[in-house]
Amino acid sequence: MIKSSLAVATIGALVLFGYFYTANRSELSRTDKAKQAAKDVGDAVRDKGVAGLVGVRLKTKFGLDATRFLHTHYDEGYVVVYGMVPAGVDQQSLIEEAARVPGVSSVDLLVHARPEHIVPLKPIVGEDGGESLPEPLSEPASP
Repeated sequence: MIKSSLAVATIGALVLFGYFYTANRSELSRTDKAKQAAKDVGDAVRDKGVAGLVGVRLKTKFGLDATRFLHTHYDEGYVVVYGMVPAGVDQQSLIEEAARVPGVSSVDLLVHARPEHIVPLKPIVGEDGGESLPEPLSEPASP
């Protein structure tokens, strides 16, 4: 499993490198184009990684339902969080949580209150009419 994941990541990086290398139409030498393409791949991977970390931090703090319509974009220290949030979510708290991710220097928040016709997620199990989990046995079952 780890070997196949590593192979997929390597192929993805090579494809991304090839894209940046061929998209560079400047008069640089092949070596300089390769260096620039490698830098561009690193920047793209870092940007996607930090944006993902901001998203995970917001999901952890506010829950999936509060963040299922939120999106993040990161570039050179600046994060843009955009989308819809439930009316009860404090926007300043969103900014503070996003700013706690290492590498984030500035946060722009472009969110709107989620309309009432978009209902919250229903729990899969537990409260609010869903199936309840079985109670644990107090004694071991006998065969």
